[in-house]
This record gives sequence, structure tokens and C-alpha cells, in this order.
Amino acid sequence: MAAERSPHFECIARRMCAPSDGSGRRISIPDPRRTVDFDLSSATPPNNEGRLDILTFEPGEDCVVMLYHRDKHGFPFLHRSHAADSTRYRVADTVSAGKGVFVTTDVERGGRIMCERPLVVYPQFLPFHRDLPPESAYPELEDALVRLPPDRCEAFFGLANSHPQDPSKVKGIVDTNALHIGLLPGSTQLYAAVCNDISRINHSCSPNAAYRFDLATFSIEVRALFPIPAGSQVFISYIDPALPRVSRQQALSDYGFACACAYCSRTGPTLDQSDTRRALIARADAGHATRDAALERWADDPDMPDDYVNRVDKMYMDLFEAEQLYYEPVWEGFATRLCKACCAVEDAEGARRWARLARALSCAYTGDERGWAAVEAAPERTEWWGRRRKAATR
Repeated sequence: MAAERSPHFECIARRMCAPSDGSGRRISIPDPRRTVDFDLSSATPPNNEGRLDILTFEPGEDCVVMLYHRDKHGFPFLHRSHAADSTRYRVADTVSAGKGVFVTTDVERGGRIMCERPLVVYPQFLPFHRDLPPESAYPELEDALVRLPPDRCEAFFGLANSHPQDPSKVKGIVDTNALHIGLLPGSTQLYAAVCNDISRINHSCSPNAAYRFDLATFSIEVRALFPIPAGSQVFISYIDPALPRVSRQQALSDYGFACACAYCSRTGPTLDQSDTRRALIARADAGHATRDAALERWADDPDMPDDYVNRVDKMYMDLFEAEQLYYEPVWEGFATRLCKACCAVEDAEGARRWARLARALSCAYTGDERGWAAVEAAPERTEWWGRRRKAATR
């Protein structure tokens, strides 16, 4: 049975199939977005960066930003509007993991769950002052926090601290709750953020949500990677979820807990299978150039079977589903090739299926559908449509 298409996409399809300018322009299938892996353990602390400046958002001063002085030159003025959204979630107690975040309504894949201004944004390498008492070794961080309104400062100190042995309580809290946000405009160092409600989101090795930093609102946004029914808990991954279980548990020990998600709870052969699948997922993109070239050759060679090029890509999509892990560095390349292959054999429903998935996951990871909505609405308008048939007539 054909999948139901929403009125929104029917409208897009009608506009694209009958363009007002009569040009008949083709739609481009988006190229996969390439992500850049970052490993803090391999980074080096800044040298001679100078002093830290502390900036606040106005009005309200609800967020403090700690910037190295040399980074301040290219940083935008902090007057951005705040896109807070608390209508789709609530913070509540969980059975075994303290506080958690739960959706209050059904959230579709790619849908926004929450958007929150951080309490504090700071360089991931904070200056450590050896000449001060250990409990006061991060004075810039403490100075920043006292600039917050009392309720926001209280919220910060109410967050979990999985490093109680650390003499500095503020450092323990940021190490427990930090979210990596990368480079800021004009910056030379990597930055992280600590939020209030988002810090309550618990971990899963097969997360149903992902977070990203939105510069336009200077907020952290959380979107669904899978459909989340009302009342369900939201999970993100604190670590690289493609690692084998023993490595994931070791990484999570820094947060003071052992993961008991469905995939970490497996034993025996089912655990071995899960670790094998994740190892394949982790390096799935290694041969993307070869697979892209094979797709091009297949599209122009009518003597090859119609399903020849799809077999490996479909296998990997099955791996993603089996582990409930659409791994950000690799998933889009497979969806792109499968969508192109369906277009090449004029399988409109198959093309829409993969474009629909790519649209939703792109929204989840980037906040933008990246052009996939147009492909979903009218795959027959893509440059790949009918390539196999055209090759056979040449």
C-alpha cells in the first residue's frame, strides 16, 4: 500500500511539477553532509590566549559567556532573541536515574522537543590556577556564575555532580553536564555549554534524540531521532555510541554510572552481534567514494541488475535500524545513494521513503531539511530520474 503523503508535500509537489516560469528546472538530491570528528583527549590547551572576558545576555542576563579576549573580536553582540520552548516536555523523577526529561505530546522524527538558553558557555580548556587553593582553582568560572540572576545561579548549583572528589564544585558540575558546541564566531578555541533542563536528559547508547547548538538564538536545541510517543523519556548519547559496550561503559564511568540501556544489557551472542554491528557502523563511511563511483557506473550500465548497487547500502540501513542508531557521521551517504538508485529505476515510492527519512534526520541533526523536502515531494523532478532507462536507449 502506498504511504500517505501529507497535504504539505502534495502542495510542494504540485508547485514543482508545474513551475510558473515554465523552466522545468531539475531538483538536486542533496550531497551528504560531512561531519568533523572531535576528540577532546587529542586536543591541546591554548597557549598565551590571554585573559578571559565575561559577557552577559541582555536584557535579563540569563546566560554568561566566557571568552578568551582574542576570541571576543569576532563574537556577535549578545542581544539575540531567546527561543525557549517548554510546551512539549517536562522534567520529572525517573525510576533509577534521578531526574529525566519526558515529552508531553507525540513528537515525530525530526521534530523539536526543546530549545534552551545555556546557563554558561565556556572554553573547554579552562585556566587552572595552581597558586590558588584547589577549591578555588577556577576563579574565572566562579566570577562568571555570580553574574547570573539568583534563580539561574541556584539552578546551576542544583545540577548533578559526578565528580564529588573534585575540590572545585563548579568544575565538577560543568564536567558532568557540559555539552560540546565547538567553535564560536571568531573564536580560536572550542567551547562547551551547561543548560538547566537539558542537563536532566539521561543517556542511552541508542538515543532517541540529538542536540545541536543554534547560533541564531544562542540556544541548545533538542530534536527527535525517532518518533517519541507522549509520556516517553528523552535520551541523548553522552559518548560515541558506535563504540563496543566495554568501551562505552568505560567512557561513561566518568559520569558516575553504568549504562543499563537495552543494548548494554545484552549478553552472550546477542551482545557480540550488537558489538559487531556497531563496529561496522563506526567505519561504514570508509568506502563512500568507492560506493559513490559504483552507483554512477551502475546507473549508466543497463546490463547490470536493477538492484545490484542497493544491496550493501540496504544492509547498512538495516544495521542502523537493528541498533536504533542512525550514526551522524555516516547515515546520510547511504540514504542519498538509495534515493538516487530508486530515482534511477523510476521507483517514486522508494525514493520518497529514503528522502522522507533523510529530511527528518537532517532536521534532527541540523535543524534544517537541507533540500530533502523537495525530493520527497517530487522525486521525478530530480536529475537522477530515469537514468537507467535513458542509458538503455543510448
